[in-house]
Amino acid sequence: MHRPDSIDTLNEQLKHHMDIIMRCTTQSPKYDGDILLASPPDTRYPYVYPRDASCAMQFFRRLVGSHHDYDVAEQAFSLLKSMAGFMKGVISDEGHWGQRYSLHGEDKSIYKQEDNNAHGIAIIANYLMAAYQREESVNDLEGYLHAIESGLHYAHEHYYQAELNLFESTTSTHESALEEGYTCWVNFAYLYALSLANEVNEVYADNPAATKPRFSMRQQFLHSLNELFTVNDRYARRIDPSGNIDLRPDFTLLSPFYFGFRHYTRRLENSVAYLEKHLWDPQLGMIMRYLPFTQDFATHVHAGNGPWLQYTAILAQFHYWNGNDQRGNQLLETIDRYATEEGEIPEHLSTCDRFEWFMEKEWKTGIDFAKEFDKHILIDNLDFDKILEEANNMSRSYKATSKYCIRDSGHEQGGYIRFAAPLVWSHVEYARALLVRAKDWWRIYE
Repeated sequence: MHRPDSIDTLNEQLKHHMDIIMRCTTQSPKYDGDILLASPPDTRYPYVYPRDASCAMQFFRRLVGSHHDYDVAEQAFSLLKSMAGFMKGVISDEGHWGQRYSLHGEDKSIYKQEDNNAHGIAIIANYLMAAYQREESVNDLEGYLHAIESGLHYAHEHYYQAELNLFESTTSTHESALEEGYTCWVNFAYLYALSLANEVNEVYADNPAATKPRFSMRQQFLHSLNELFTVNDRYARRIDPSGNIDLRPDFTLLSPFYFGFRHYTRRLENSVAYLEKHLWDPQLGMIMRYLPFTQDFATHVHAGNGPWLQYTAILAQFHYWNGNDQRGNQLLETIDRYATEEGEIPEHLSTCDRFEWFMEKEWKTGIDFAKEFDKHILIDNLDFDKILEEANNMSRSYKATSKYCIRDSGHEQGGYIRFAAPLVWSHVEYARALLVRAKDWWRIYE
């Protein structure tokens, strides 16, 4: 997809991605409106993931709030509304959101993902802010405000360590133990949620259910993150439970940029240069999540290691924002080469040989199962039926993937496989890159 020459071209591109995103929605028997899954209902991820949904809602709010009259804006607002209602409905009595949910609102969580409360807050807050901007009435506004307050309270009580001024993590973006400790992603996700909560409290201050921002320490928290996660003028991905800085390359070095905290441009540039240098896939192009040292039990690859397309699209967003349109275009053009004939973008790629190695060395030996269901990273007292359900999903998806190695003479390693196509998150980030390229984005958080 080339640089759009007009708003009409951009509208066509956004409609293409929204059409695919809508294929990943379905009606809930319990909640109103279209419910956004991570992938189509009959594929790898037929669940509502707060993390993936929050990323989508951030994009939808931009579509709704733009001064451009995008054709997909009404669809975007409808999804903002229905997903906020869903998240309000599934929050626990204690104020907790889990990793994923069925369409009935049943908690299907497997992992301890401490960032989900940040994502639940962000989904609801982005809807409320979009409704405020459109001057739309909000049914059960008190319920939404209460959910935000409850989510903040739960996170503060269970995940926040005041003496460190950080939120802890077991797993988050990467569902493995390499997230344990205090991660860049989790903490900037909470800073984003706090920033949105502040916005909501400002505009709905007259409502009796609105409270003053829970964390008066937000500015101190912002300062702490930018200092504690900075080493040699770039960001670090994690502080481990013992306080050691984890300097390994990781997609999550882009977290400050992704969540809107972009004041330290030089740090971001250095972080991007570091991750591009170390995570670039030499055969397929684009960036991996992290380096695939599979003998490390905390390093978990899915269906063979390779580049992740949503993360590559976020990298393109950075280059567009930083004025390097040429590099951004190169990244999107590389993604285009691996889309299906229908334009569907997968979650990630691997070479056929890597996939076959994974099946022989990791899946058939049970190593992949052991990594996936390590008790250390699972939620406490997990019902084994949930493990069995996920293992069956994994088995079906791997068997399906094995049938579709795309033999390509241009690939010396025997072609490539697509995993989980289409993935909503991949289409969201690609479409958001188009908006950033068109210079249509909102403010940087202070």
